[in-house]
Amino acid sequence: MGAVTAQGVGVATTWAGVLAGRDVLQCWSGLNDAAHPLGKVKVAECPAIARPVDLPGRLWTKLSRTQQLACVAMDEAIEQARLPHDLGDAGRCGLFLATTVCGMDKNERYYAQYRENPDAADVDLMRRLRPHEIGALLRRRHHIRAEGLNHVCLTTCVGSAMAIGSACDAIALGECEMAIAGGSEALCRVVLSGFHALKVVSPEGCRPFDKDRPGMTVGEGAGIVVLESVEHAKQRGAMPLAIVRGFGVTCDAHHITAPDPEARQGARAMRDALERAGLRPEEIDYINVHGTGTRDNDSMEARAIRKVFQERMPVVSSTKRALGHTFGAAGALEAIVCVQAIREGMAPVNAGSIQGDPALDVPVVRGESRHMEIRAAMSANFAFGGNNTALVISRETGGGW
Repeated sequence: MGAVTAQGVGVATTWAGVLAGRDVLQCWSGLNDAAHPLGKVKVAECPAIARPVDLPGRLWTKLSRTQQLACVAMDEAIEQARLPHDLGDAGRCGLFLATTVCGMDKNERYYAQYRENPDAADVDLMRRLRPHEIGALLRRRHHIRAEGLNHVCLTTCVGSAMAIGSACDAIALGECEMAIAGGSEALCRVVLSGFHALKVVSPEGCRPFDKDRPGMTVGEGAGIVVLESVEHAKQRGAMPLAIVRGFGVTCDAHHITAPDPEARQGARAMRDALERAGLRPEEIDYINVHGTGTRDNDSMEARAIRKVFQERMPVVSSTKRALGHTFGAAGALEAIVCVQAIREGMAPVNAGSIQGDPALDVPVVRGESRHMEIRAAMSANFAFGGNNTALVISRETGGGW
């Protein structure tokens, strides 16, 4: 696994910040204008990242921040998996990625230049806007050759969860032996101003599942995981960190931005993931909820959990206060949090919440992270257009390792 988040570079640093509920929110450095309407809005911004030694400085500066974040997360993931930097001889390897803003940061620089002097604006800045650029860079850099198994999921907040699910399906179908999956997202004006216009951004930071939750926190980051079949892992002597047991995906098409308050398809995605995992609801010990901190999302998600788990609900928490809402990277980063929770026996604290909302009626981890045995966890994500996903992750395959 590999991660870059507002908590820092690397899975260990990110996990430590999540467990502590460390508040790293700050005003976005990309604005540099306190008088701007968004100048005082706190975001989850990643720290500066070092250029990988194999990428020339001139190329590095031309890449979008989305691409840069993905490169750093990818390096950690393949190193932890004990794979070579050059994956050309690593068998049939698929690449499944997600992004929303792509190279919008570069695009915004172009328009800033254009407003100053149309003739001097650097049109090369427009190149990185194309979504496939994130995958094209990683394919070239690591010599990933599997034709037809290079996907970019553009389903916003569920994008990298869908990338992981799609990668698992491809492996199960024998289309590849191994896959790289995840997502990357950079802060930009379009996303921040867009959600601010919808009146769902909290200037001081989100408070998921709180009685007086004021809205969401926009963030950036990248999460990448290496997936492979049990047989392939055994052949190369790799011990898995965890097993992806099941995946559920539905679409209710209730509204372009608002979730279905009845949570019918959200609950169905959770049930489908459990069914594919071969697990009963009571066998899930922890849920990393989408938990954006908006009134509609948290209410819908709590209802979905109550429908599926009924009287025997697992503990739940959102990590959006610690990591921000990273949109296309959220599913992968929160799946990584679930893996760490299982491996270390810790349910992360629901940071940011001041007062619980009795109307939600779910067991939220409050105060501090909780020591407990976690045999299986679920990561749930929801997106615009009624897209719903759920991943079930466990320590074992069910058939024994």
